[in-house]
Amino acid sequence: MTRKNKNIVIIEDDEGITRLIKFKLVKEGYDVKSFLNGEKVIEYLIRDTPDLIISDVMMPVIDGLTLLKEIKANSRISDIPVIMLSTHSHESAILECLRAGAADYITKPFSTTELLLRIQKTLLK
Repeated sequence: MTRKNKNIVIIEDDEGITRLIKFKLVKEGYDVKSFLNGEKVIEYLIRDTPDLIISDVMMPVIDGLTLLKEIKANSRISDIPVIMLSTHSHESAILECLRAGAADYITKPFSTTELLLRIQKTLLK
């Protein structure tokens, strides 16, 4: 099953995690762009709207929750699904992201196979 033309943006400050996710997604046929933090991402998203965003919660400059809220508040990009990644597995952190508009929430460490399945599921919605 080809996934050409599906563009995914990764926003993750851990370069190792970014490389791993990017490798798996490119292997599956996705086009991937990555950022190390949320700074200047909104400008990019408006200019080159992706099909999906994967964002870390804990990042320098602009954290993932703040970025998620900015995305959902901007009518030009609010419909882009966002999957949040975090080491925080407590219910309050998960619910806060889901209430802010996240399509899904995955705790680290995670299986790349699970991530791929959640991406596929999210893109089908």
